[in-house]
Amino acid sequence: MPSQPGAILKGLGVGLVSAVGDVLIVKQSKPLPEWTRSTKSIDEEISELKSAIDFVSKNLDELGQKAGGTSAEIFEALKTLIEDEELMEVATANIDVGWGAAAAIGKAVDEFAELLGGDPTFEERVADFQDLSKRVQARIAGIEMALSIPEKGRIVLVGEDFSPADTAQFTDAVVGVITLKGGPTSHTAIICRSKSIAAVVSCPDAASLETGDRVLVDPVGDRVLVSDDESLATKSLEFVAINSEPLVPVRANIGTLEDAKAARETRANGVGLFRTELLYLSAKTQPSLEQQVASYTEILKAAPEGPIVVRTIDAGSDKPVPFLNMPEEENPSLGVRGYRLIVDHRDFIESQLKALESARVASGREVWVMAPMIATAEEAKAFADLARSIGGYKVGIMVETPSIALIVDQLGGVIDFVSVGTNDLSQYLFAADRMNPSLGALLNHWQPALIKSLARIASGAKAAGISSGVCGESASDPAFAVVLAGLGMDSVSVSKSQVTAVHNALSSLSLADAKEVANAVLKETTAEAARATALREIANR
Repeated sequence: MPSQPGAILKGLGVGLVSAVGDVLIVKQSKPLPEWTRSTKSIDEEISELKSAIDFVSKNLDELGQKAGGTSAEIFEALKTLIEDEELMEVATANIDVGWGAAAAIGKAVDEFAELLGGDPTFEERVADFQDLSKRVQARIAGIEMALSIPEKGRIVLVGEDFSPADTAQFTDAVVGVITLKGGPTSHTAIICRSKSIAAVVSCPDAASLETGDRVLVDPVGDRVLVSDDESLATKSLEFVAINSEPLVPVRANIGTLEDAKAARETRANGVGLFRTELLYLSAKTQPSLEQQVASYTEILKAAPEGPIVVRTIDAGSDKPVPFLNMPEEENPSLGVRGYRLIVDHRDFIESQLKALESARVASGREVWVMAPMIATAEEAKAFADLARSIGGYKVGIMVETPSIALIVDQLGGVIDFVSVGTNDLSQYLFAADRMNPSLGALLNHWQPALIKSLARIASGAKAAGISSGVCGESASDPAFAVVLAGLGMDSVSVSKSQVTAVHNALSSLSLADAKEVANAVLKETTAEAARATALREIANR
């Protein structure tokens, strides 16, 4: 049944900017041909398949370059999936028994998807894999899979979800996006946030919308209104700076040289998260020490003034790095990733630390290093000892597992700081994979259990005499950044596009006020109530 004028469709908002536009229901491309047996030689079919995969792979490179910054990480990971040698071996075996190239890759991906699909936490990864399969098959069949999106007007795209390749094709006419599935850390959400496109995800009632409907995408209100009245949009708080400096330093998240240069143009006080793995997602061979030194030195020199917090390689799960040759795991999110690579890849982690030390000296910058996926105090000490034996930097860890979050107060004298990755901490705290489009509500950073965990981490760090910060997506929410300061966090690190907004928010009230806001939020029992309380308390200051 079509949505009636004035209807309100609830979902999860992405971003702080609202938009009114005309709905365009995204239709599927021309159906792919049925799978058939081959009428060509085995060599011809293999050559055709390799050519199609190469075409899709190069297209992913182009889309990654177009997306730029952190979003490029998504395309590098997808490229690794479609170029997987085991996938090609299975597809070749299908050709050997008589299937055509399109059927061979389709059947191979179905086989891989069935293995992944046994666990619902990989639902979105399976969807990405199948999208890549369709693109290869479409290339073989001569079918164009590009979205047909107008170049002019004000368009709100509506679909079940959008693949990264879809989002890279958005034109300037796209002012809003609505998806029936997806969550706040889905690919659609990440890219819409980076492009400042108003979006509401996990909005199943959007299935009632029709092309041509006029809607208001209201992410701040976590809703879509069937209306063309933009005055109905939920107003985000307008923060007016009353202090010359924010309550806590606001740093920037970066992953590339381009990110570093862009962050330098903001008011960021250094870098709170340098994602080094973004430099290696397409590397087939391990970079030399000299190559790493040159790359790190260039990025450190380009970064904004202030401390630069560097995370050692966070490979694994949805971020495969080819040269590490990591084995397939039934549950990669709970497997060998992050610091756990030290067992089989100690040489590379040591080379990273050596390169960072050389880059620190060459650039003259203040460098802090931290390890991801630390689960025990023993692991924290082992990393700290290793890092201090190599370089003269501050040493810390990411707090992403509930196990280490519970014992931060015991890390005094072991490390210098902790940095909370709220995306991963949420997925482990709520047993909800961050890429699962059906579990978006559990990954809402206003969930009371997460906020209480952050309060415990902050107090534990103070008891241990170490500094604490947050570098997850949550810190990019200005109101939540105020709560973080009130909870006792010593810094926040945010998307470079959000530095100004968060800086203004943290300069708009006193620390005493922020503490009162945080205390009020800690009393709430639902995410919706926690967010509403924070906004009300901040507005009343």
